[in-house]
Amino acid sequence: MNLLKNVKVKIKLVVAFLIVAFLIGVVGGVGIVSLENVGENAEKIYNQDLKSVYMLTDMKENSSAIERDMLQLIYVKDSSKEAELEKKIKENIDENNTFTSELEKLSMNYEEKKIFDTFNAELLQYRTLRENVIGFIHAENFSEAEKQYLEISKVRNEMFDSLSKLIEINLNEAKLANDNINSIYTASNRIMTILSIIGFILAIIIGLVLSKDINTPLQIIKLFGEKLANYDLSYEFKLTREDEFGQTGAALFKAQDNIKELVNTIVENSQNMSASSEELSATVEELTSKALSIDEAVNNIASNMQEASAGTEEISASIQEVDSSINILSQKAMDGSGNANSAKERATKVKNNSQKALKEAKEISEEKQQRMVRVIEDGKVVDNIRVMADIIADISEQTNLLALNAAIEAARAGEMGKGFAVVAEEVRTLAEQSSDAVKNIQETIIKVQDAFKNSIDTGSDILEFINKDVNAQFEAYEKTGNQYYDDSDFVSNMSEEIAAMSEEVTATVGQVSEAIQNMAEATQKSSGHAEAIKENMNETTQGLEQVALTSQSQAELAQKLNEIVQKFKI
Repeated sequence: MNLLKNVKVKIKLVVAFLIVAFLIGVVGGVGIVSLENVGENAEKIYNQDLKSVYMLTDMKENSSAIERDMLQLIYVKDSSKEAELEKKIKENIDENNTFTSELEKLSMNYEEKKIFDTFNAELLQYRTLRENVIGFIHAENFSEAEKQYLEISKVRNEMFDSLSKLIEINLNEAKLANDNINSIYTASNRIMTILSIIGFILAIIIGLVLSKDINTPLQIIKLFGEKLANYDLSYEFKLTREDEFGQTGAALFKAQDNIKELVNTIVENSQNMSASSEELSATVEELTSKALSIDEAVNNIASNMQEASAGTEEISASIQEVDSSINILSQKAMDGSGNANSAKERATKVKNNSQKALKEAKEISEEKQQRMVRVIEDGKVVDNIRVMADIIADISEQTNLLALNAAIEAARAGEMGKGFAVVAEEVRTLAEQSSDAVKNIQETIIKVQDAFKNSIDTGSDILEFINKDVNAQFEAYEKTGNQYYDDSDFVSNMSEEIAAMSEEVTATVGQVSEAIQNMAEATQKSSGHAEAIKENMNETTQGLEQVALTSQSQAELAQKLNEIVQKFKI
């Protein structure tokens, strides 16, 4: 039995069926050989023995009939029946000749051949005597015919003895063939019965052995399949066989281990996947919330961009107004410079005239000293002009710095232009201060003109005084002319500097205006980018919603996997 476990099922089945087939073949071979022998004996009985007996018997009957007919020809002596009797005799003779020819064709043994040769010799003698009898009858020599008939009777008896011997021999051979058939049948039946019983018993034994050998592992495999169908992976079996069932059992056992490992992996991964799905869902919710916040922030940025763009346009308009005011300031400064130059010319003339009337000026200087002091006090207004020039210089310097800051802030559009709004506000303040300074300069110029008017009045007084005391008056007037010359020169230089500064401020304001335009364009582009970011955030939000649905489906799938694997018993 242990040997069968290590033989392949195919070989076992083939060997078992070959054994059964061999027994069936032996039984069939015995049956075929027996049937062939029976057939040969049966054929010999019919074609040789029985046929010979039939023909020999017919020959005896025909010979007896011939003898009867000859007796009628001899003793009846009826000429009317002679032809009919001769016809019958001839027919029987022909039939016997046919039988003789047929018998010669049959296979005979030595004894039969010897007896048949004796029969042929007797038949030849019988035919001769018979012809003589018929000839005597035709010659109506009935006495000789009777004598010949007596001799025919002797030959006939001998011939009948030979036929009887041949019949007996054929009957014996037929009996022997029949005995052979019976013995063959008996032997074949015995052999076939024994072989059939042996084959039946052997087939039962082989069937029982093979069924047990096959059914035992099949029952184990069936039990394993039932356990596996009930999700039970704890069943352990071992088939110590090397045939297909052993290989199948080993493969199933390995498959069971693989399924255990797979189920354990699914359990671990399903739990991890469930936790990951929950974390992913929470993360997606957080990202969705942040995406909504970002979307809201982007909307605010876009709104602020639009407001900044509008503010930039307003700043640009204010800068244009500042530029216009600075141009007016520059023109006023140029006019003041022209007036100062005229004053310088007049001061030069006064100086020249003072030199001529120095003596008279000196005479009236003491009398007009107090009045000239007031004129000098009024001339202190020029100091205010110097202070205002300093203020304008400071304003120009600050304007330059602020313009630089505005350019830097414009480049940093990421700060949403808030810094630039502060710079623009400072530029506007400085522009207002520049406007106030211009007004102060104008008022100062008016005061200077009034001072000059007072100086002229004083000069008139001095002229009146010159008429009284020329030297004293023109000495004082010379000093006044020199002072006015210096003041006019100062005012002229200051006006030129203000004009130059105004041009620089104008250029700076132009750069600031250009920077503001660039900033406005950048703001518009940033607004467009903000809109694009908004659309992308909307798409991102939709994607996150889809991811949330996917994570939820993944969590449900993990739950289903967990429920399925919980059915397995490991």
